[in-house]
Amino acid sequence: GTHGRFEELAPEREHEEIMLNTAALVNLTHHFLPGMLRRKDGIVVNVASMAAFAPCAYSAVYGATKAFVLSFSEALWAETRKRGVRVLALCPGATDTGFFDAVGSRDMAAGSALSTPQNVVRAGFRGIDRDNCYVVDGRSNYFAAQMGRFLPRRRAALLMERISRPKAR
Repeated sequence: GTHGRFEELAPEREHEEIMLNTAALVNLTHHFLPGMLRRKDGIVVNVASMAAFAPCAYSAVYGATKAFVLSFSEALWAETRKRGVRVLALCPGATDTGFFDAVGSRDMAAGSALSTPQNVVRAGFRGIDRDNCYVVDGRSNYFAAQMGRFLPRRRAALLMERISRPKAR
């Protein structure tokens, strides 16, 4: 992930983010999905994010890649659901991992309480068991993800800008 004003972020880092979050995911799916379909058995879990549900000011590329992951996973779920393969987009919110250390800022968390990796994994298993195309970890995250359905896109973008604005250092 990256966080900051778009024009100040290194283009090379943003390109790496695009390649990891989208191209690698597509390549791995192309590699493994045919065998799963032949066996009529398999599970594909793609890690999206709460960032998939709203425009992410100051994390524009990250949010866009996660929106890609969500849309891609939902489409594959629809294509494969009657052929023995389950596909799930796992959409955690802020999680207590090394992610924010790698980004170099906790500003992306937008004041969210951190979930644990164990809770995220449990949510993933629940989503798979229920044959959902996506699952959001945590009730408050789920409701936040749905807000985009009710807000005009402009309002959602402005709200996200306000809550994820980098703090003065």
